[in-house]
Amino acid sequence: MAEANILDIFPGARRDLCNAVLSQVQDAVVWLDKDRKIVYWNKAAEEISGREAAGVLGRACFEEPTLFVDYAGIDICRDKCPVAMTLKDGAPRTLDVYLQHKEGFRTPASLRIIPVFKEDGDILGAVETFSGTAPKVTLPLALTELEKMGLVESETGIPSKQYLDMTLATRLEEFQKYNLTFGLVYVDIDNYGKILERYGRFNASKIVRTVARTLYKNIRFFDIVGRWSTEEFLVLLLNIDEGRLDIVANKLRLLVAESYITTETGMLNATVSMGASLVLRYDTVESLVKRGEQLMLHSKWLGKNRVSMSFVQKDMV
Repeated sequence: MAEANILDIFPGARRDLCNAVLSQVQDAVVWLDKDRKIVYWNKAAEEISGREAAGVLGRACFEEPTLFVDYAGIDICRDKCPVAMTLKDGAPRTLDVYLQHKEGFRTPASLRIIPVFKEDGDILGAVETFSGTAPKVTLPLALTELEKMGLVESETGIPSKQYLDMTLATRLEEFQKYNLTFGLVYVDIDNYGKILERYGRFNASKIVRTVARTLYKNIRFFDIVGRWSTEEFLVLLLNIDEGRLDIVANKLRLLVAESYITTETGMLNATVSMGASLVLRYDTVESLVKRGEQLMLHSKWLGKNRVSMSFVQKDMV
């Protein structure tokens, strides 16, 4: 039995039936014509991306600002665009991507591309659907509870140094008693002083928030990221080995490099240098953080925008 047309199922329905329904669904729905220009952008797309429909309608998906990158930081809207591929071969596609929020940070998302056909089989355009896949909970306690306890950093909305100190002590105790290993990534924004001097305190603060949100949105629900100092962050990754620590740290580094803010003079992004280390048997909070800091400084010395896990230089992948 052939599927019935939706408008035949509801005779007498308003002409804007589809728009009315799509405006209420929780996933983002975006329609593109055969030239890849956006002709429909629902409310969920506005909420997930932070971009209002008025600002994107009529623009091609490959125009600035970049909306999606892959795990390596490659702009998929321009390089190997999945919409262009679907418009060419008529095949639907599903892929994991990182969405550029209007506020600058990157967040993981699941993207689906669906072709739209005429009755004669020609392709009219495509529909994109996407939804955020960032963990819903990233702290043992809700942020509102931590705020009441003064453990949330006000500028960025992520845990404070005080919370990191407490958590590090707890994780070390667990490691020493139960061998529950974890890794630490010491993150420092490259050239922060120059950004502050050239672009001012307001934009420097926006860069800090963007880096914080990108880190926060791209870790597992049981991992922790917090602000350690003005331009420094610590990421605690639980139940991880050295190989995975390297992969996760470099993923975060690439996502930060592909995040940006809008200033009076155009787009501005920042890179980060990282030092990553697994906890060692006789570590203290001070020794673990110090080793991460020294490895981070080694990344600075090697040229910035990289991860160091030892003081032996290796080729970057």
